[in-house]
Amino acid sequence: MQLSVFKFEDNEQVNDFTTIEIDGEPWFRAKDVCDLLEITNGPREIASLDDDEKLLYEIRIAGQMRKVNFVNESGLYRLVFKSKKSNAAKFRKWITKEVIPTIRKTGGFGKNQAAIPNFVVRFNDNWDRTDRGYFSVISELFIRLYGRFEQVGYQIPNKAFDGKEIRPDVSVGKRFASFLKDKHPDLEDHFKMYKHKFPNGLEFDARQYKNDYLPLFIKFVDEDWMPNCARQYFLERDRKAIDYLPHILSGGKEPLPVASAEPKLSNFNKSLKQALNYNPKKGE
Repeated sequence: MQLSVFKFEDNEQVNDFTTIEIDGEPWFRAKDVCDLLEITNGPREIASLDDDEKLLYEIRIAGQMRKVNFVNESGLYRLVFKSKKSNAAKFRKWITKEVIPTIRKTGGFGKNQAAIPNFVVRFNDNWDRTDRGYFSVISELFIRLYGRFEQVGYQIPNKAFDGKEIRPDVSVGKRFASFLKDKHPDLEDHFKMYKHKFPNGLEFDARQYKNDYLPLFIKFVDEDWMPNCARQYFLERDRKAIDYLPHILSGGKEPLPVASAEPKLSNFNKSLKQALNYNPKKGE
């Protein structure tokens, strides 16, 4: 059984709905489908489906295992036909033309195991471009932001709703510069530039800071940007990230969102637990 959360975009709104794959067949969470299609009496319509079109299945919701109604492809189409919403046809085409074929091909919509996320590509291309004794924003965010999300089962996508590339390091970099100007004016100009390379081959100047200031940067990310800016940043780009923020900000005390059982850590992610506590000595 594989459980995933997909997205359907309509009128600039992005809605999540949960699916499970059993024996190669996709099943859709009935409540999510009814909500998307604005079917007012969802329980009655679900009950009217044939027995082989619906399934009561136990999944994790808010940290607890609960029984949830799912419908298969045939049941989903019957619910679509009952919907009076104008975008019902658009939703059906999206399911038939994109979601289901991709699930059957890759095991999940939008998943491409061969593709390396741009954030990782940029880290790999730039980690050795800074001077000795200096750090870059993206090199630290690879651990403190990207790594934390990866540990709990969320991967920052390459592009936002509007097609623009998601680059949280730009937001963090600008706000850290403003933070230094406002709170530590004596450190404001203590940086150098390096050539930052993007996946398309273009290079732009970016700041690098002395490792002496790394503890201050980490504190800024953990105590300022993450709790005060991250939610709004991802709200405008990928709302799925918001579901994982409470878990990260609470140090794991808040439960993971539905469809996110505790992930099995890869060797890379196991090392992140140690890296997140890394605090280099001055001059290293």
